Amino acid sequence: MLHPEDHAAYLARHDFFVPPGESFTPAERELLTKYGRWMEALVSGAIRPTTPSQEQFVRVARGEGDPASDFERAWVKVMRERDVAALVSDRLHALQAARAKSLLLDAEYRDARTAVLATIRDQLDEVDAAFAEQIQAASAEAAQAEQELRELVLSLGRSVGAGAIKVTYRSPPVTWDSDKLAAYAEEHPEILAFRKTGKPSVALRYSDGLPARGTAASELSPPEPAVPSAE
Repeated sequence: MLHPEDHAAYLARHDFFVPPGESFTPAERELLTKYGRWMEALVSGAIRPTTPSQEQFVRVARGEGDPASDFERAWVKVMRERDVAALVSDRLHALQAARAKSLLLDAEYRDARTAVLATIRDQLDEVDAAFAEQIQAASAEAAQAEQELRELVLSLGRSVGAGAIKVTYRSPPVTWDSDKLAAYAEEHPEILAFRKTGKPSVALRYSDGLPARGTAASELSPPEPAVPSAE
């Protein structure tokens, strides 16, 4: 079947970028690599559909129907992955902008504080010198008393307390060899009924070495797909 000249130009291009990930089967990746540029041109309106199947493909791409053909299922996955990529990009840029603003304010705060401290640095040095030896001696005395109390509680094997001080005795912790338990569970799967699995978490790390502003890890719920699943 001969294709119109504008269609043939896109069909000759086999450089379509297939989004990474495990959403696509090998067959779908091959199909998109070969026909992706042409499919994208149909969806964008760069070329007009010339057959009923092409018109149906465009309708599905616009969300006006469920995917039924291999072309439609593959393209719906492309749209879904692009929506996810755009959402991730938006969230990352929002975090980068908020973090840059926070770091700038922190730097301005430190500069302002340093400028104020410089005006009273001599007075602060005098106060430090006057209290340094006394503070060191008092800290050493408190540390010694604390250590003696810890040793006493360990020898008694029970918690004690008086006034604002409470010393809690904890029994030796019990741990299990996870690897050996996992191996044992393969032969005795009934013990898996006693296993509990927590929720997934996400950790943020920055190349500048500074800590995350929120908690070190937070619960993650996968976003809903922006288009109906092709599965």
